[in-house]
Amino acid sequence: MSETTPGGSPRPASPYLDSEQAQDLRERVLRELAEVKGRIDLATEMRDRVRAKEQLRAAHQAQKAARLKDAAEWIARYEDAALEHFADGSEIDPRRIDPVVVAVRTATEANLFRFATLDWSVPVSAGYGRRNRFLVFDRQNDKLIAVFSLGDPVIGQAARDRAIGWDITQRNARLYHVYDAFVLGAVEPYRQLLGGKLAALLTLSNEVRHFLTAKYSGTTTEIRQAQKDPTPVLITTSSALGRSSVYNRVTYRDRLMLHSVGFTRGFGHFQFSDHLFDELLAFVRGEVLADSATKVGSSKYGSGPNWRFRVIRTALKALDIEEDHLQHNVRREVFLAPVAEGWREYLCGERDEFVPYDMPAAEIGEYYRERWAIGRAQRKPGYRFWSREEARISAQLPTRQLSFSMLTSSPPGRIDMGAYHLAIGVAKHRVAAKARGNGGDGVAYVSRLQGPQEEVEIADVTWPTGERDVIGAVPGLATPLKLSVESSELFRSMGVVELRIARASSTNGRVRYLEFDTARLNAAFGFDVEGVLDRLGEATVGTRRELLGDSGPAGDRLCVIFPLDNQEMPALLWALARGLSVTLAARSESPIGEPRLIRRGPPPDNLVLDV
Repeated sequence: MSETTPGGSPRPASPYLDSEQAQDLRERVLRELAEVKGRIDLATEMRDRVRAKEQLRAAHQAQKAARLKDAAEWIARYEDAALEHFADGSEIDPRRIDPVVVAVRTATEANLFRFATLDWSVPVSAGYGRRNRFLVFDRQNDKLIAVFSLGDPVIGQAARDRAIGWDITQRNARLYHVYDAFVLGAVEPYRQLLGGKLAALLTLSNEVRHFLTAKYSGTTTEIRQAQKDPTPVLITTSSALGRSSVYNRVTYRDRLMLHSVGFTRGFGHFQFSDHLFDELLAFVRGEVLADSATKVGSSKYGSGPNWRFRVIRTALKALDIEEDHLQHNVRREVFLAPVAEGWREYLCGERDEFVPYDMPAAEIGEYYRERWAIGRAQRKPGYRFWSREEARISAQLPTRQLSFSMLTSSPPGRIDMGAYHLAIGVAKHRVAAKARGNGGDGVAYVSRLQGPQEEVEIADVTWPTGERDVIGAVPGLATPLKLSVESSELFRSMGVVELRIARASSTNGRVRYLEFDTARLNAAFGFDVEGVLDRLGEATVGTRRELLGDSGPAGDRLCVIFPLDNQEMPALLWALARGLSVTLAARSESPIGEPRLIRRGPPPDNLVLDV
């Protein structure tokens, strides 16, 4: 009888699979790839681009979690110092944002760059060959706006080469004039002010061009052993998650600066986590290659930018796994950003000169303020409520990895809603016993609703009796408003909240509760409430009769069913059905926007109980 895998399939015949260690590695490779592929397949099937990108972020989650785990001790040492370079929203005047580009040279600057990118949903690449990291600071407050890295581009990139019009000879002659922005992004709260577009423009700035030209002039290239003019003529970049919202419509003085030229083929190796790749490399060097110094086993620059591909291909073949697993199907949008007049003709060898664009960082900053920052701040003022404490990474790490000082704070979650902002899990404290019953004090998981005219604490209270209420005091009302979370016999792990919408009377100030159907609910808020709740918390909206089988007089009332361990949903439902709904008609100048989850709230156990 042939040997079988744990899943019951026949064990493939391979000379390298005689050991249990190799068989175990094969099984782990297949399991990890299946999990990532499942997320990507879900994203591919979704028409909603926001939900699709959430699935793609989830596909990168294992690799991100592994990197955070590896960096736990470093985070413990450096986090507090790094946070000093992040701005509170209250420290930013969009009319005075003044960017300055700083090339990373010192250990302190390198640490800040690492910290700023460590929490990104897509782990950053190490880049190829010439690698240069930059920080962008705001002169008005000396805080960090964004980071970017420029390095050598991949040698063959079909969408780029077609757009330029290159053949292989032309590409080899002039590729040295092309740099790739392989890391690029704004940090909070500048991200909310479209700081990513500012960072994209700054890669084209005079200051960056002068730095690169001075650094590499007179140097000999590693591969061809030649001296070349290193002045950038073209910057390339690509999106991390399909079609890009950051790079699209990036203009400067009415000129489109970043040009979308197509998509990658969806071929790569991000689906192999760093830890898994290290195991595959050890397997290749220890079992497959007779000489560990051969080209496939070498990571030295000049062995080719596809070194990781060659290692993975070699390992997959030895483990009898199809090579098509390198086709992950996440197609990244490719952008070209010329930085000189005559760039295309020069890169194709049709002329021997080019004229660099004149783009000082100060003028780029002035254009960014007028084009994006000021208007964005007026339309979406939620950035003002962002706190640098929300940038803490340590709260995402398992408790056993944290030092005592790191346990004292945990950054709140965040939901943006146009002019309003929900900070989820800002504190945990005791609440006095309920008026009815004698069950004792409750424990409240506290969130905060912030907006132009108000700041309201929302207490999600669990009582000793097992009952659960969401309570908040609305300005102008004599008594707090409550939303009860019921349990359900049909769904033991789910909570139920009725969606009756509060309205304040214009005559006596009392609150009445209106029963809406889904059409009226969507019309009242201006977005698809059911779709938003499903996306943010896997919640389901329907009548009590449809969802709970309630045949009584309340059967036609709308309700929401959501997982009880979801920390964001109770606060969001209170904000929509109580806090923001009470005076909704008077909020035309500060509209409620479609809720967007920026970060999940911390688990209650991560918060220190305030006695």
